[in-house]
Amino acid sequence: MTKTLSKFREEIITDGNDYKRTRQYNKLSPKMKKAVDMVFRAADKSADVIADFEKNVKAASKMYNVKVNDLMKYFDKETLTILRR
Repeated sequence: MTKTLSKFREEIITDGNDYKRTRQYNKLSPKMKKAVDMVFRAADKSADVIADFEKNVKAASKMYNVKVNDLMKYFDKETLTILRR
């Protein structure tokens, strides 16, 4: 069975963005979504995701002018949602 080019492209684009389909993410403002995206992109590039997490959150917070506390609350809620499954 062959795949169409558009279907193949869609799979590639959405493969690493599963977090964008969550209810918590969809509730965010556009600025918060950009900040969350930045944290995830930085985590993909980081050798030590855990150690660099707070640094990445602070950088995203500063760049998109959102509160560090609000970003941390998002990640807490998202983590709790995953653990409940």
